[in-house]
Amino acid sequence: MRKMLHFLCMLLLLSRAAEAQDNIVTGQVRSATDGALLPGVTITVKGKTTGAITDNQGVFRLVLPPGTQVLNFTAIGFLPQDVRVTDNRKLLVQLTENVKSLDAVVVSGLASATKRANLANAVTSISAKELTGTATPQTLDNALYGKLPGADIKSNSGAPGGGLSIQLRGISSLQGASQPLYIIDGVYLNNSVIRTGRSTITGAGGKEEDDAANRLADINPDDIATVEVLKGASASAIYGTRANAGVIIITTKKGKAGRTRVSLGQEIGFAKIQHYMGSAPWDENKIRQFFPPSRQELELQRYHDALANGGPFNYEKILYGETPLLTNTHLNISGGTEKTKFYVSGNLSKENGIIKYTGFSRRSIRLNLDHQLSSRISFSINSNYINSNTDRGFTGNENNAGASLGYIIGYTPNYFNPFPDAAGNYPDNPYSESENPLALRDKAINNSNVNRFIQSGKLNIQLFSNARSSLSAAVQGGVDYLSSRTKVYFPDDLQAQRSEANPGDIVLGQENAINTNLQAFLLYQQAVGKINFSTQAGAVFLETKSYSTLNRGRGLVAKQQNISQAAVQSLLQQYDQQVKDAGIVAQEEVNFDDKLITTLGVRFDKSTLNGDANQYYAFPKASVALNVSKFSFWKSRTVSQLKLRAAYGQTGGLASFGDTYSSLQPAINGGLIGSKISGVAGNPNLKPERAGELELGIDAGFFNNRLNFEGTYYSKRVTDLIQNLTLASSTGITTKKINAAELVNKGVEIAVSGVPVSTRNLTWTSRLLFWKNTSKITRLDVPSYTTGSYGPTFGTYLIRKGYSPTTIVGVPRTKEGEYTVYGNSQPDFQSSLYNDIQFLHNFNFSFLLHWKKGGDLLNITLYNTDNGGTTKDWNDDYNHNGVPNGKDRAGTGAGVYVQDAGYLRIREVSLSYTFPKPLISRAFRNVVDQVRIGVSATNLFTVTSYPGYDPEASNFGTQAINAGTDLFQYPSSKRILFNVKVDF
Repeated sequence: MRKMLHFLCMLLLLSRAAEAQDNIVTGQVRSATDGALLPGVTITVKGKTTGAITDNQGVFRLVLPPGTQVLNFTAIGFLPQDVRVTDNRKLLVQLTENVKSLDAVVVSGLASATKRANLANAVTSISAKELTGTATPQTLDNALYGKLPGADIKSNSGAPGGGLSIQLRGISSLQGASQPLYIIDGVYLNNSVIRTGRSTITGAGGKEEDDAANRLADINPDDIATVEVLKGASASAIYGTRANAGVIIITTKKGKAGRTRVSLGQEIGFAKIQHYMGSAPWDENKIRQFFPPSRQELELQRYHDALANGGPFNYEKILYGETPLLTNTHLNISGGTEKTKFYVSGNLSKENGIIKYTGFSRRSIRLNLDHQLSSRISFSINSNYINSNTDRGFTGNENNAGASLGYIIGYTPNYFNPFPDAAGNYPDNPYSESENPLALRDKAINNSNVNRFIQSGKLNIQLFSNARSSLSAAVQGGVDYLSSRTKVYFPDDLQAQRSEANPGDIVLGQENAINTNLQAFLLYQQAVGKINFSTQAGAVFLETKSYSTLNRGRGLVAKQQNISQAAVQSLLQQYDQQVKDAGIVAQEEVNFDDKLITTLGVRFDKSTLNGDANQYYAFPKASVALNVSKFSFWKSRTVSQLKLRAAYGQTGGLASFGDTYSSLQPAINGGLIGSKISGVAGNPNLKPERAGELELGIDAGFFNNRLNFEGTYYSKRVTDLIQNLTLASSTGITTKKINAAELVNKGVEIAVSGVPVSTRNLTWTSRLLFWKNTSKITRLDVPSYTTGSYGPTFGTYLIRKGYSPTTIVGVPRTKEGEYTVYGNSQPDFQSSLYNDIQFLHNFNFSFLLHWKKGGDLLNITLYNTDNGGTTKDWNDDYNHNGVPNGKDRAGTGAGVYVQDAGYLRIREVSLSYTFPKPLISRAFRNVVDQVRIGVSATNLFTVTSYPGYDPEASNFGTQAINAGTDLFQYPSSKRILFNVKVDF
């Protein structure tokens, strides 16, 4: 009997052990973004307190209570996820990053950071997934479209290599810097336009019409971890006199402790023109109507000859109809130990253009190294080398005949045959823009080649630390060195060149620029009860040196591209510039139990660009954030977070180089060379422009922060705006720069984001953005004036007290003698909708819609195609008066050229599939960790009433005011890429 009882007890224990074994679940948790292992993830049984935490390898083991069906996974920085327990009790869970997490750390000063939940400013953070996860962008700033509330972004050119203008929270200057300050890993980036001299050969105008490539195109987007945008003065005040137009802070990826990870990505695809403008057809009646009687017989003969020889010809499709190959290869290796972490990457990117012989290529290599020397000392080094090569072709404005493809085909009837004969000889174009467009495309060169080194280093020293306080020092420095070689070449056998006194024209350029910055800070942190003090103080030093020469040769020996082989040799441009800035910074943050957070700070800056290079100017800031939901009286379960915030700050905008002194120009008198004073007088009393901004906001989270709301109102007042004062001609000086104007920008920014669905089979993340800005000039101490490139006949910008500086006016004049107001280049508002949907375990679908309401463009292209008889609707008669539209529009006033450039655009769309882990492990014997394939597209579809190539086009996008002009731009493209990513 005793043996029998012992046997039954053993059976009972075994059955209980078997039952317990059946109730054990194991698994591993990874990031859905990059497959990284996630330690510290909390797993709880839904509805119970039972739980577990993943170890350093992301592995967990959990004994399930009876009846368990669903587990809940949560981790800081990731969306919570419910997972149903499977029969095999082995789970592979992938968590999605929560890019709007309240626990995410963002920059709050030059040496400190704070949680998003404690911010008093509206700082936009864009993660790597948002930048490149949906669609690989052509350039880094292209990836910002539709993702920045408060930003107005325009495309300066559709050519490969980019060219964008980003304006944050309205107009920050009427003449000076209108682009944000870019900082990457602590390095102040050089984003200046590199002049090529193209506009000199084409006669287009100044350097802003060189159609230069974008310097941010040098940065490999796949290296970026986060982008933080300080849009207003209250957030960017800590950056002083260079921050009037906002600050964009770029942080690159770092290595993580653990096994070495290798990621290889390959994209291949193609581009196509977004849409063709179209061209009016020609027939005998139109020829008789368009040409004078003396030309009609000749033109009719040419027309019939063309019909007999394959004509008419579609010049747009011939010139802009290429379907170029796009390739992008990127490799990164990362890993390390707890003491030393590394990230190494390489990138090869090549994008040909929709115009033959145009394109952009980039080769880059990066090393990011982090090392812990001891428990108190650590340092990091970030090194990046880039070589980029750009061929831009010839589009845009011209004043010398035969120098822009758009001009040529705009004035050429479609019955002219541009194709070369069997011997390769191009026929002469007999029309007003005397050049064969194919000859210009095939023979002329517009190239720039850039070598760039971006290096930064940071040293952190923990001077002392105890349970309640600590003192640390941070020293950071950076270098951005850029060397550029450019070539613009028109061979002597081009038709337009043959009519020149010295045919064959070349401009060779060389530019070297180096930006260096050094900053040193002390950071003291003290806890007194529930109050935490964070004090930082330090100094910043910046220096920019740049040297440029443009040499021109005319009358080249046939087939030569050497200036020494030119009959006429000249120095087109030479400058040697040096700018030095210095700043002293102090900031105090007081945090009461994450409930009430206040910040006070000030920066004192001086610069050699100011009238007095030794005078310091103060730029203060103050902010307060009140986390109402953290107080004990807050009992709401629906509203899980409620924060009220207010901030004020000031930033500066520096004068342009040379504004503070009167320069000397060369002069020849009696055969002797000397110098004379230029017509623009310097002003030694010139002060920096100053923006002061008040920002008020409310942040709210609902349903355990599954739904988040951010609302911001701002009022930015910009004072001491630099203007031209016109002097009496008897003085011998025409103008002088003075501080003479003020303007106000007011706007709202709204962001609603959330996770409507989060289950094991479906996770849907959504974000809706809305932003609006209005501007008004409130003071103008010089007479009102108009500014623009083409004058009131076609539309120009009015600078007058009480008006927005983006107001477009033109002829005819009103009865009061004023120009007629036709529109405004600033949008009424903008909005975007982003959705990311993960479904069926391994599929991911995302898209971004962007809506811009209003915002007018000056369509100067229309004027020229009307004159050439080629506008698409030239032959139509919209008012039924018997006169074709192309003639009817002439002389009716500027209003016909001011056109609505609003649009609704599918910015990005992608679909990807990640192969199941067990399948990959078996197929590659555990060598490959993850494989993802997908397809993505950018600018896939646009709804707009604007008749040009692109409603975002702008010939003068780099200018503060005159940014809304369209004149035969390089047409924009839609891009489709197929991609594969393999992680080892």
